[in-house]
Amino acid sequence: MEQNQQVILSVKRTVDTAEGHLLNYLQTEPFDLGKLPEVVMLTLKQHWSPFAMSADGVDGELLRQRAIWAIQQLEAQAALIRTVFLEPSVVKTETSRGETQAQAQQANGVESSSLHQTQTEEVQALEHRDDDETDDDETDVEWIDIKPSLEMQQINKLFGIG
Repeated sequence: MEQNQQVILSVKRTVDTAEGHLLNYLQTEPFDLGKLPEVVMLTLKQHWSPFAMSADGVDGELLRQRAIWAIQQLEAQAALIRTVFLEPSVVKTETSRGETQAQAQQANGVESSSLHQTQTEEVQALEHRDDDETDDDETDVEWIDIKPSLEMQQINKLFGIG
């Protein structure tokens, strides 16, 4: 009988260090992302899963899709950090869970509108470039229907999208 092997990760840090404060914060289930092990695994997947898959011999479209997913996750996190901590319209006065969430929700409205505007400008630029580069017979555009993962749905919920 084959037994399931497990990989065990244990992280211990002194409470009064920056890493200890970080782990304590993550145990509060910020943004309803789940308990500490789930948040850690999500973070690891976002940063390292394309590399791990490649090392396991995965390539082609599957690896490409994982890389796209990871980039989207990391860009969403960067946008959240930028919006909450760098935008002048958001003043960070306390790091309590409720206030941080309220600030994130307030900031997400600002970020999503500017993000939408940037995306619209990019699409218009691409459309203009496509008009210049394609023949009249090649006007059909094929889109890949990508269904968001559970993690992406959580990030979208965090940003107030769909």
